Amino acid sequence: MKLRSITKRMFVLGLLTVLGTTGATSVATAEPQLPPTEVNATGLPHGGWDPVGPNSVGGLLAVSPAGLAMMVPSPPALWLSGDRGASWTARRGLPEDTAIQGFFADPVNPDRMLAVGNSPGRMPGEWHGMLLRTTDRGQSWETLREWYPDGAFGMATDPAGRVVVVQNLDSLSVSIDGGEHWNDVPRTWPREGIAAPVGALKLTMVGDDAYFTTVYPEYALWVVRGVSGKERRAELVHRTNGEVNQVAAEGERLVVTVGPELHGSADGGKTWTVLRREPAGQTLREPHFVGGRLYVATYNDIDVSSDFGRTWTRKPVPAPGESVGDMIDLPAAPGKPATTLISSFYRGVYADGGKSGYQQIGVPAESIRDLVTTGNLLRESVVAAGVQEIYNTPLPRGKVSAADRVWQSHPTDRLHEDARLSVSPGRPDVVWQVTRNGFALDVLRSGDGGRTWQFAAKAKEGLPRAIFAHPADPDRLLVSAFAPSGYVLYRSNDAGKTWEKLATDSGFIAFAGDPWNPNRVWGGDSGGLSRSDDGGKTWTHVTSEPVSSISVSRWGGGRVLVGGAGIHLSEDGGRTFRRVRDGEDPREISRILPHPFDFRVWFAGNATGGGVLRSTDFGRTWAPVPGALPDPRVLSLAISADGRYLFAGTAQSGAYRLKLY
Repeated sequence: MKLRSITKRMFVLGLLTVLGTTGATSVATAEPQLPPTEVNATGLPHGGWDPVGPNSVGGLLAVSPAGLAMMVPSPPALWLSGDRGASWTARRGLPEDTAIQGFFADPVNPDRMLAVGNSPGRMPGEWHGMLLRTTDRGQSWETLREWYPDGAFGMATDPAGRVVVVQNLDSLSVSIDGGEHWNDVPRTWPREGIAAPVGALKLTMVGDDAYFTTVYPEYALWVVRGVSGKERRAELVHRTNGEVNQVAAEGERLVVTVGPELHGSADGGKTWTVLRREPAGQTLREPHFVGGRLYVATYNDIDVSSDFGRTWTRKPVPAPGESVGDMIDLPAAPGKPATTLISSFYRGVYADGGKSGYQQIGVPAESIRDLVTTGNLLRESVVAAGVQEIYNTPLPRGKVSAADRVWQSHPTDRLHEDARLSVSPGRPDVVWQVTRNGFALDVLRSGDGGRTWQFAAKAKEGLPRAIFAHPADPDRLLVSAFAPSGYVLYRSNDAGKTWEKLATDSGFIAFAGDPWNPNRVWGGDSGGLSRSDDGGKTWTHVTSEPVSSISVSRWGGGRVLVGGAGIHLSEDGGRTFRRVRDGEDPREISRILPHPFDFRVWFAGNATGGGVLRSTDFGRTWAPVPGALPDPRVLSLAISADGRYLFAGTAQSGAYRLKLY
């Protein structure tokens, strides 16, 4: 068959996709447009993978001579920017199971940085801590010291990073040569049981003294004086009726948070006064001295004082409902004034523009667990599910600018935890979402490209695993979940108006449907592949190979592709399968996706670091897509309606776009 006749067939079937199908009845959802006259997705893509956002994650901030640095605490990753946050580069290689508690960038040597990490030990009350150093700006890291079972809960340094203090369960560890050699100051302050100083801003240095807050049974502020000398001594500095939680310092000025109060001392802790009492009684947190100003925050507001607490002004936090994670002053540069940067760990990094408000900058470090395109050739959007949030943006075409990476998010309506997405080709303007709601699940619907969401089912039993809108009947929805009673499967035949609970022994994490038969559904999990011929009511076990993704050809021919530890192909409607790609991890293949017009071409995402794979011979052989992804751990895939743009959602670097032709 010649390419032109192939294109003709692709247009007819593609037109059906654009028009949509509900059972056997076509319903127009968009004014159809012709696909490119000679679609060929088998050649070299144009350009490389472009980061498209969303700007979504914050971390611990620092400034070095090379520019901005940000450490994502967990899973740890270093992000660097040489243009004041307009673009970022990721550096990995840090221990994945370690949460970073403290971060330092050398103010003179841009290649040297320190990070303190911590992870739970083998037994309750045990912790594994380590001090890490890079001397090549994050390309590699070495471990200078480990602490077990005492852990490492925070780090403070002198301005040059030569004196380093690390807080442990029962001591302070001190190095006076940048972390090469250590002495420990044994605990003389109270601590009982498994109490641990978990949290930020519990340790700071003032001159040669290390101030730190203690935990149960006495929440107080202590100091170890003369940490770089030989006669170190610990002293109680401040005890109050409330729980002293966090500490910050600038010279001799100290502040601590005590519930809804901020206590301050201007003489190194000799005398104290209440600088701020939160009017609504909310807990104050995250005290910072930045640019000569004192900041303290709640989850909704930031209080600022330029006169050490005598007067205050209040402004909202950059991301409603998310408190401040870190703050620094970005120095002035030619043509650029000094700017205060505010990090919100689950929302991103913001530049404080004063009266002009906040501007979100950087950092596309979100885990894109699911990714779909929605809409039609006239108006198309990309919708992404992150760790706790849903993001959406008009489908980016042409050159990607910094503004394109700022996607819409939904911080005020609810948490979108563990969300999964589905779009039926029969109704491409509707996105379905299942999301965790405590120990239950909600189903939501968006008819406007993810900009707004409405409930289709509230608080159903179980933790969500997958959602599926059938391609041949977009009113038919399946939701799989894990409940205390075991696996459950919910089905709706009327677009979410009513639901029935179906019996199942499988915890499906992947679904696919026959594009021409609304009753045929494929489902898969670690126990293998199953098929239903009655819309999910009963199931027949097909294979025992673990399944993480399924795709059925919309062009007919009986082609079914199944991903797990590699890829399996059926060319006889699923009666038999053969392995066409080897693999090891049972969830290695995160998504299998056909090209919408070039039916020779399929794509597969590799979640374990293999990037994006492509087949140009109907799924029979596979090879990496030309062009390396900066983060090759691909958790999700989506493709534009015209087949021109492929999107990959990564484990810790947001979404990327590749122009196929």
